[in-house]
Amino acid sequence: MDLHRACQVAGTPVRLPGVSNRALVERVQEAPNYKNDGKDLTPAVSLEEGVRLRPFEALHWLSYATRPRYQDDLLDRYMHWALARYVGLFEHLLDGSSVPALMLSEAGRRIRGNQRRVTSEEMGIGFGALLASIWFMNTGAQGLPVSIVDVDVALDDRYIFAGGSRHAVRAIKDRRPDYLLIAPDPSSQRLYRVRALECKGTRSTVSYAVRQLASATEQLTGITVAGRIPKGLAVSTVTADDRISYLAIDPAEGEEPSYPVNSNTIDQAAGFQLQDNVRDVEPEMLANASVRASWATLADFSGNMPAFQRWAPAVMQRRLARQPRQRTTLDTPYGTARGTSTTLGTEGSRLHITYAVETTIDQQLAGNPEAITDAQIAFANRLAQVADPSRDLSAAASRLPDTIYSATSDGSIFTVRIE
Repeated sequence: MDLHRACQVAGTPVRLPGVSNRALVERVQEAPNYKNDGKDLTPAVSLEEGVRLRPFEALHWLSYATRPRYQDDLLDRYMHWALARYVGLFEHLLDGSSVPALMLSEAGRRIRGNQRRVTSEEMGIGFGALLASIWFMNTGAQGLPVSIVDVDVALDDRYIFAGGSRHAVRAIKDRRPDYLLIAPDPSSQRLYRVRALECKGTRSTVSYAVRQLASATEQLTGITVAGRIPKGLAVSTVTADDRISYLAIDPAEGEEPSYPVNSNTIDQAAGFQLQDNVRDVEPEMLANASVRASWATLADFSGNMPAFQRWAPAVMQRRLARQPRQRTTLDTPYGTARGTSTTLGTEGSRLHITYAVETTIDQQLAGNPEAITDAQIAFANRLAQVADPSRDLSAAASRLPDTIYSATSDGSIFTVRIE
């Protein structure tokens, strides 16, 4: 597969097969490692029978979600792995449908051994985060920014990272979800909601993925807010039998509280961190610390170092050493964006990769919380007005497009240009 074909597949819409139904709920509850904590499991809204997406969007989420796990002085090119390693992983499965299904390419099928395990885990993060954003938007965040926070990096000081993998500094028995999802409350945009996300990935069978979900549902209970388990999503991405698919479960929750985040509350959370063997946390502190971490992650993605230093919680600041990076402004279908670029060469072609944030959001990241929230909501609203961005942005795919774009609702923009 040449570079143009790889980018064509990654940049065009496909069907990602998936299951989230009552039969899956029953299988998870019957798994030998499932622990019933009294909370019901339900199918995940909007993920019941597969979704339409672009693989490039999963690579975007993989780069975005894993950015905080690496030091600039250790591995400054880590973000490009998602593209350089995986852009050729996908191929179309033509089964007579108007939109092809997603499968592994010939190169992807040749991956074996431990590298296949790593690939499966990273696909679990990329597709899991993308699916979680779709789920959140369809359960009360349509037209609102949805952000992601790496719990271990931003809020928990008991882990160190090497090569992107976490290693416990101290042996702690409790288990927590890997990520938190943050979004404003649609009824009051100065209030924020916090949800939990646990991403799994496997190269094994669907039966093993079911056991992964049983384990994931336990991890989702690892943080409680004022005695309540927040809403959450467990996703297992399966790269088995040369196909890519997913299973998803939503531990049901009735009323979903939201918490104030503003200029008066957010500075108080700068020193927040999750404590050893303390499961329950104060809701306003967790919400404000999580929003801080989400803005720091966004700033970090685009190389906005003053904003990263302004918003990163103390735990995140201690863990990450960042170097100033040259930034550039570019035009995208989502508006102008500002960020960092790099170039990778391969077989006579070059990939120009840019990690950026929409310009207004990037500017407001240096301001007050209310201004950042307003800028993100305005961007998310504009994004939601496009009925199917992937169709518009990939219309020229059959003509070997020279640029692929992806945007998240909280303002990050990922672009690749082929030369």
